[in-house]
Amino acid sequence: MPLDEYRRKRDAARTPEPVPETDPQVTGPGTRFVIQEHHARRLHWDVRLEHDGVLASWAVPKGLPTDNETVRLAVRTEDHPMEYLDFHGEIPAGEYGAGSMTIWDTGTYETEKWHHREVAVVFHGERARGRYLFIRTGRGEDDWLLRRSDPTPAGHEPLPRDARPMEPTPGPLPEGDDWWLQVGFGGRRVIVRVDGGRATVADADGEDLTATLPHLRGLGPSLSATRALFDGELAPDTADLWIGDLLHLDGRDTAALPFRERRALLDALPLAGAHWRPAPVFPGAGAEVVTAVAAQGLPSVIAKAGGSVYAPGPSGDWVEVATGPGRPAAPRPVPPVRRAPVGKARLTNPDKVLYPMTGTTKAEVLEHYLAVAEVMLPHLRDRPVTMVRWPDGVERGSFFEKDVSRHAPSWIRTARVGTPGGRSESADFPVIDDEQGLAWAANLAALELHVPQWRLGPRDGRHPPDLVVFDLDPGDGTTVVDCARVALRIAERIADDGLVAYPRTSGGKGMQLYLPVVVTRPEQTSEFAKAIAEDLAGDDPKRVTAVMAKARRRGRIFVDWSQNNPHKTTIGSYSLRGRARPTVATPLTWDEVRACRTPADLTFLHTDLPARIAEHGDLMAPLLRDPQRLPRLRS
Repeated sequence: MPLDEYRRKRDAARTPEPVPETDPQVTGPGTRFVIQEHHARRLHWDVRLEHDGVLASWAVPKGLPTDNETVRLAVRTEDHPMEYLDFHGEIPAGEYGAGSMTIWDTGTYETEKWHHREVAVVFHGERARGRYLFIRTGRGEDDWLLRRSDPTPAGHEPLPRDARPMEPTPGPLPEGDDWWLQVGFGGRRVIVRVDGGRATVADADGEDLTATLPHLRGLGPSLSATRALFDGELAPDTADLWIGDLLHLDGRDTAALPFRERRALLDALPLAGAHWRPAPVFPGAGAEVVTAVAAQGLPSVIAKAGGSVYAPGPSGDWVEVATGPGRPAAPRPVPPVRRAPVGKARLTNPDKVLYPMTGTTKAEVLEHYLAVAEVMLPHLRDRPVTMVRWPDGVERGSFFEKDVSRHAPSWIRTARVGTPGGRSESADFPVIDDEQGLAWAANLAALELHVPQWRLGPRDGRHPPDLVVFDLDPGDGTTVVDCARVALRIAERIADDGLVAYPRTSGGKGMQLYLPVVVTRPEQTSEFAKAIAEDLAGDDPKRVTAVMAKARRRGRIFVDWSQNNPHKTTIGSYSLRGRARPTVATPLTWDEVRACRTPADLTFLHTDLPARIAEHGDLMAPLLRDPQRLPRLRS
């Protein structure tokens, strides 16, 4: 029977996969397909075509070829039930195919030929488009090859096989505003090629180093089907990879783009791994960066002209500024910090570095929270706080902490709040209402403070939500620049209902919009946010999605309306983030949103906040007054 082999390999009591008891009675060709990204023992893509009432399936280790010169291995696997068209989730360890499975693409297809040795189809999906051939090789029933038989799409260039690094010229720090200063680690320069979920690493002479770098094995799977070529540097002590440039991306030769544009594309990729990340870069910075890098014992800063193209070999557009011999390493200037106890709070290990990339210490974290306390505390007041702690710094592990009943001092206010789906039914959350509370959190290395969209009432009861949040999350291939464009569209859309929103960076890659509201039902905020998100996605489905599935986000901004769920939280305004650099969730003016052209335009470090607050005050202050009434949803 068609599904006997499928059922034999699965325990319906253990796996979330659909396991129908009966076989289909349908025969003949079908029209639907799904391609699932399967992070099992090794990453692969499962291509499934509707045929004779089941899904004929092939496992393709490197995914669909995007040009007509590439041939990929495809392994014929057992037929799957039609219910698998919508399946995504985690297959438990110990089960067949254990691992995470997501929908990479789905849609319809046409059958041009279906033979036991050759299948020709035309895909009509969002990612999979065009004519493809599955050809049985003859070595065994399961051994097939897959190739694209359409012409390669116009403008698509193959991923280069050979590349050589661009080399900086030694010299003094250049003058001018359009130099981007990148930290140099004094390690081995490499070119990294990522294709089909696999990464290979070669040095400047072309020697393949991949087998000697097993800790970088996860880089390829982390980028999914993204095809890219990177310029990087292996740290001399750990061989961790610092990625400094992007030479090719998904069929596009990016080497001819200005560095500032290449860097924006690089920053938009998910490259924050345990052993790889983008090299720190500071646009328009000056000698203070060289001083700070020297203080950390690093050998150089590479000054890159913002408009420079990537050309292998020596170039005057990149200048290597030495920080070692010939240039004494001056201690990094540190702003005055309150190291004494703040009220009842006491700071331990004030010199402990929590942000190694910038050398930012626990004392400086405290200084930040004291500097922003006046504008931050009103937004935290009466809201239970979820802390994210990095006790050993941002390059080590972190953990969420809600329940502080075991260690919070008696003078920290706590509130018992329900935690559906948590380890227990409720937890004692901290409520941070004063500088002492901020100092206590800073001493715990609680860099991030997250809060819900509602406040506590008498006897710690839960008031209805007083905020609506639109959380704009950039998918692969997009940046906060695209978030800014969507934010403007949301502002225009809600202005039709007489509503005003207030923008803020997330401190990460995205941004949020907030509205102060008064509602009669807790569900109103989610219903309203969802309706607006779906309206925008319906108007511009190529750039906006209201669906959480990561497979739908590539090239789009996800308008996450679900953050209005009473059990969810968002980062608090003025909170630090646990990123490589001490970025801050920073309120914005609408003029800044409109003027955004690069991610750097909306990236703010803790050192930027005092001047911004002096100039603008609290741009989120309207959230504390004049709540707005939400309109009735349009039918």
